[in-house]
Amino acid sequence: MPKPSKKFVLFAAFLAFSMLLVFAASAHAQDDGAPDFTVTVTAVNDSIFLDGQAAFDLAIKNLGNYPEKFRISAPDIEWSVQSDPLYHYFSGVDIPGLSSENVRLLFKPTVAFPPGLRVVNIGIESVKGGKSQSLTPFVNIRSTHQLLLEYLAAVSRIVEIPPQVDPRNEFEVKVNLINRNPKNISQLKVVLSSVSSDLIRQEILTGLRPLESKSVSAKVKLDPLTPPAKDTLKVVLFVDNRPLEPTIFEKFEVISYSEIKPVKSERKGSFFKWVNETTYVNDGNVRNTKVVESETSWLKFLFTKGNPASFSISKEGKRFNAWELSLGPQETATIKVVESYRSIFYLIIIAIVFVLLYRFFQSPVQLIKEASAISYKEGGVSELKVILRLKNRSSQPYVKITAMDRVPMIAEVEHDSMGTLKPATIFNDGRGSVVKWELESLDAHEERILAYKIRSRLSILGTFVLPKGSLRFYTEKNVKFVTHSNTVTIKP
Repeated sequence: MPKPSKKFVLFAAFLAFSMLLVFAASAHAQDDGAPDFTVTVTAVNDSIFLDGQAAFDLAIKNLGNYPEKFRISAPDIEWSVQSDPLYHYFSGVDIPGLSSENVRLLFKPTVAFPPGLRVVNIGIESVKGGKSQSLTPFVNIRSTHQLLLEYLAAVSRIVEIPPQVDPRNEFEVKVNLINRNPKNISQLKVVLSSVSSDLIRQEILTGLRPLESKSVSAKVKLDPLTPPAKDTLKVVLFVDNRPLEPTIFEKFEVISYSEIKPVKSERKGSFFKWVNETTYVNDGNVRNTKVVESETSWLKFLFTKGNPASFSISKEGKRFNAWELSLGPQETATIKVVESYRSIFYLIIIAIVFVLLYRFFQSPVQLIKEASAISYKEGGVSELKVILRLKNRSSQPYVKITAMDRVPMIAEVEHDSMGTLKPATIFNDGRGSVVKWELESLDAHEERILAYKIRSRLSILGTFVLPKGSLRFYTEKNVKFVTHSNTVTIKP
């Protein structure tokens, strides 16, 4: 057999060493993922009264090859905890490798738990390995009421009813029954009744086999308008028409509810007037007060009237009509809002009629009189210039135009001072001078200016009034019109 070469021996040694490292690494990885210990919890006494003590046995097994110390913790402050032996809980449990140890933990409530199941949190930690496990066994807290049932009655019962019931919703009353005797109960009647009212009046017929446990229930439907109240449910069991003691009493409360909401809304409108009617109802079993709002504006507010009367509020830059409603159960209220713009319409109609009447009764040819002082003497006005403006404001011509203007006795007309249109005549009627012009026609929208001067016989020191001028004219169909100018007041 040939002797292996040095290279082959070195290669084989290197390969074996590499495989050893891989195996060691793999073994170490597997060991890290595996638990260092296991814990099994066994209930010794997990159903207690508030003054009792629960007990659990912990079987801790060290899976490692080396000794380990295990610390026990119970972080819940609602429990007083100790171990048997006592030092295991405070100092820890020393367990050799691949060995196990039993520890008994004792739990006593420090608070007044209500009857029912409570969780106990237990933590186990290996000091060297640094691994931990959590356990959550349950403890049943029993009531003294339950104790009476167990010892004084042949049938135990636990009643379940919601502590608060909404009269709008159906709810369930559940009775859990336990036959404590090895005797068949063929006729068992459960009578449910409310102590302070007639809200609950029901019977349940059933039976129980020897040592049987079962639950029976009754559906209860109240009047939705049942007022809020506190009451007590009374539960009595009858076996062969004989009552069983004790009688069970469970408190419950009918809650209040209330919501004011709209149930009907109607809008009618006619001739710039709209009527909105909204009906609200208190869908509840107690009286309620609510402010309802309707968005409006400053303009709408001026033309809006509510019944009942509203008040105004502002929110976030907006304006609202508001009403405060106070309604009893199922009471309704109707808010009527009238929005009318007829007054604006009537004002517009009146304005149009006024304009039409004004245009109708106003002369189509306007005569405007003006005067200005042009000469002063001895501190007063001595000479005036008078202007008459004839303006045809219509779209039709007029004929046989006669304009006349009167000059008071205190003054006289200067004949040589007439304007472009010379007067037809100037005469004195005993009350002063009259200047008269006659024109053949005045075309549509045509304007003529008549001017003359007057001289005062005496200097006018105070206020001087020139009387109205007059104008007479005809249509082409010989319809006569007469109009007058304004008066003119001269102040020195």
